[in-house]
Amino acid sequence: MKIINKGAEPNRLGVFKAAQPDALWEKTNDVIGNAFRCCSARYQETQQQLRTDQGNICAYCEQDLLSGTNGALDDCRIEHFHPKSKQELGEPNWALEWTNLLVVCCGGNQRNVVNPLQRFDPDPQNYSCDVTKGNKVLDAIIFNPLNLPHFNIWKFHRSTGLISVNEDLCASHGLDVEIAHQTIVELNLNSARLMRARKSILNSLNDQITQSLSRGQTIEQARSFLAASVLRRNRAGDWPSFFSAIRFYLGLQAEEILVHPL
Repeated sequence: MKIINKGAEPNRLGVFKAAQPDALWEKTNDVIGNAFRCCSARYQETQQQLRTDQGNICAYCEQDLLSGTNGALDDCRIEHFHPKSKQELGEPNWALEWTNLLVVCCGGNQRNVVNPLQRFDPDPQNYSCDVTKGNKVLDAIIFNPLNLPHFNIWKFHRSTGLISVNEDLCASHGLDVEIAHQTIVELNLNSARLMRARKSILNSLNDQITQSLSRGQTIEQARSFLAASVLRRNRAGDWPSFFSAIRFYLGLQAEEILVHPL
């Protein structure tokens, strides 16, 4: 999970919310009236703005968000950080609150998703992200990606793909270490499916570094070259899949490139 800097609220969302501030997200049989998702153009515009803001990676696991082809489902959907149905007296309509909306992957539970061999898992224990988060109110239990620091508070292990918490860094900056641990647990960011994907990315980086060393580069030079070529948005504006894992593995050279991009 990395920090998200949200752009301006999409026009169709703003217009709809101004006209119908108490509207639901989904149409229900027992409620008469328009709902946000009744208009596909509204939904698609909002989803696209979220994808742009997030660099087309999942707000929770940082896996790249894929569009379905040939009848396959997108590995992408809009998520409400605070459950849209959990509105207390005096609170905003969480269903339509722009700051409450994120875009996430399908969490491994969609059989007909694009690239199912990597994106679907038949074992519910390997579901992640909004699937395991469900309808729970976790505002004070896990980190909201909108409120994360700009530095990386996570560690990653190349041999397994495991994500863990940099406890010393969290403590030195006054961040709650327990909330960081609970973020991993509640979102199941160490599901076998995600660990396999991260391990593959990190092994690929290791192979490239090894090749660079064989050509006479130093480890610092190899990491700097990789950081400059990988840790940036591509022409479509996308961040690389598992950005924070790459950032951690490339170390100081990654931080230098992120502060002073070439």
